Amino acid sequence: MINRLRNKTCRFVIKLSRLRPRVFGVFIFIFCLIFCASCKKKAENADFVPHLDTKTKCKIEIAGRYQNFEALEAEFDRFNEFYPNVELAYTYLDNYKKSISTALASEAAPDIFMTFPWMLDKSNYNPLLDNAENLADSKNTGIELSDVNQKLLFQVSDGSIPMVPILCAANGMLVNEDLFKKEKIQIPKNYAELIEACKKFKEAGYKSPILSDNSEISIMASLIYPYFTKEVMNDKSAISKLNKLEPEAGEYMRSTLEWVQDFKNYGFIDLEECSKIKDNYAAVIMRFFEGDVPMMISSADVVSGTKKREALSEAFTKNPFKYSFYAVPVMENGGAILEVPSLEFSVNKNGENLEMANEFLRFLLRTEELNNLAKIKRLITCSTEYAFDDVYAPLENTEHLYQLDIGILDNAYTQLRNAAYQVFLGNQTVDEAVLNYGKY
Repeated sequence: MINRLRNKTCRFVIKLSRLRPRVFGVFIFIFCLIFCASCKKKAENADFVPHLDTKTKCKIEIAGRYQNFEALEAEFDRFNEFYPNVELAYTYLDNYKKSISTALASEAAPDIFMTFPWMLDKSNYNPLLDNAENLADSKNTGIELSDVNQKLLFQVSDGSIPMVPILCAANGMLVNEDLFKKEKIQIPKNYAELIEACKKFKEAGYKSPILSDNSEISIMASLIYPYFTKEVMNDKSAISKLNKLEPEAGEYMRSTLEWVQDFKNYGFIDLEECSKIKDNYAAVIMRFFEGDVPMMISSADVVSGTKKREALSEAFTKNPFKYSFYAVPVMENGGAILEVPSLEFSVNKNGENLEMANEFLRFLLRTEELNNLAKIKRLITCSTEYAFDDVYAPLENTEHLYQLDIGILDNAYTQLRNAAYQVFLGNQTVDEAVLNYGKY
């Protein structure tokens, strides 16, 4: 086959050589361009190339706190196409925050384990992260991070990277687009339009145009995280004080808390209705599928569970509707999505199968696999090439903020969230909430 191709190419060049020299030169130039472009495309889309002996036989244990992780199991099958004798197993651990440390200290320690951004500023997780291999050391690990969105990576003070993002999440709202069409209301793109849309839904008889479960995490994360982040993201001094929980840093929350107070006065979120939703995952989805909720505050983690539950909802089965995930447009010029890894993987540097564990992670951190994980799990990809599920289509034209890149850590957001919720409930004034920064 190769010889035939060479013969055809030679005959093509001979025929061209009979043309005038100038014309022949142009044809050769074009031919070379096409050939080089083809080679470049092949190189860019190169398939995974194993670095280890493909006959290697071992078992890779992965520990985590997701009860069902079919997306990862699908990746096991794809990896086995290259390493058929490698057994990969995923184990769900109850009470993960405590049990993972015990698991790592045992003789049957996992080779790879789940880690999360909220562990980074909590000293009690230092021993856990001390077990993590430095994934920035590509010479020793063989792992390249170029396909990963660099704004989702976090380097600790010594420059090491103890965890890498596998799936990404954000807070926003599920929108019943059919309800907006039915009531002839425009899906809001900025704060003024959000207020107007909510007013029209109230006039049309909707008790709570915006619904959520009754937790401060669900309500506040979607409403105020992007607003607050935009306020302080370019002030390194403010971020440093916020992360250290310095009392005076409470002043940086003031404008956000004032916004919360203003928004609360409209009464667009009925807390009594929210209190009826007892679970911030399955119950939120099933309530939304009843079809009478214009906007449901949720996270992308909640969105990940929607596809499976469409068939479980009798209301949705009888009257299906189009829904999408949007940023909540809380600012004058619109909304923003604050992205943070939903889960990350760390490699146990003391694991018995370190080389193969690194090889699996090298395989997993490629654009194709990251996008495949996100597609199956129905979450946001961590790759540099966005591949949106249809439900996330509105995010393509939305501003994206990255928590780890900006540098605001979990403890600061926890203080903000609790302060804002107290203001939202009317339990504290803005001044009182500001003064209590670091005490929540």
